[in-house]
Amino acid sequence: MQVESLRYFIELARAGSFYGAAKNSFISQQGLNKAISSLETELGYKLVERSRRGVRLTNEGEQLLKHAKRIVNEYDIMLEDLVAMRLSNPEGDEPIRLHVSYYAAQIASANPVYVGMLAERSSYFEEPFDKLVAYAANSDGSDLSFLDVHAHSLPEILANQDVLFETIIKTRYGFVWKEGSRLADEEMLHRKTVAKMPMAVNAFREMRQLADRLFRDHPLENVRMEATSPRMQLEYVRTSDYDAIAAFDSFGFFLSQLDDDMPTDGLHFTPLSTPESISLVGFLYPRRAKVSLRAKHTVGVLKHFLADNCAEYFVKYPLD
Repeated sequence: MQVESLRYFIELARAGSFYGAAKNSFISQQGLNKAISSLETELGYKLVERSRRGVRLTNEGEQLLKHAKRIVNEYDIMLEDLVAMRLSNPEGDEPIRLHVSYYAAQIASANPVYVGMLAERSSYFEEPFDKLVAYAANSDGSDLSFLDVHAHSLPEILANQDVLFETIIKTRYGFVWKEGSRLADEEMLHRKTVAKMPMAVNAFREMRQLADRLFRDHPLENVRMEATSPRMQLEYVRTSDYDAIAAFDSFGFFLSQLDDDMPTDGLHFTPLSTPESISLVGFLYPRRAKVSLRAKHTVGVLKHFLADNCAEYFVKYPLD
């Protein structure tokens, strides 16, 4: 019995469908069905009832679910202990190469603890999107690629047979404004509402291209500042009149609020209403190589940090 098969079974029970579980587990529906069928054959019990509405666990499936959760949890604890022992004796170990996108580097810099989670015992390299995909596709599993994927780049990732993407964070493009702004009553922003307002935008090439794509039907007509520094963008809003806004994203602003040194007092964030404003941030893995324990540990450390420090954010912007 493979631990991964138990993980697939747990996710199937949570998602309630083979489609959802396969998507969340980064495996084909055929592969997931094969794993569940193998479990049923090995145990000699039917574990799920399949129907057009999804799946329902049998009594035996419910019993297995209780044990599977405990087994997987104990397995993860064992891995963490083994990795911790290895990290306590680092002689001869090469640091993990952590390749990150510009956005991932920027949101990390918004909070020193967060960047510490990413860079702990790692070599940290900022790279463009194409190189990150190439690194992941050719990785032997000992290094990591951490990047943001947008509406225009997601199809490329999903079609790439050499990589798998694990979403860690969902973030939304939008605008920061200060108390007194006419945007205060808006739950979501339409692009035409903000296109003519005085604003600061991110000048980095990839972020500027994202803004151009989002606003191709409503071009930004009143850009007053272009800067690659999130601090400068926030300062622009804080020190300008009430109509001033800054292009930002929901998670980047949340992290900025956690940092006492960032000028976020009196500032608020509202996302754009278009689905194209949603971006996914996560790890890109090689499909044909097994991820090393040390790399898994690095991912686990980041997940624990997010769970412990960003629970409020994930209530507002859940991954599902």
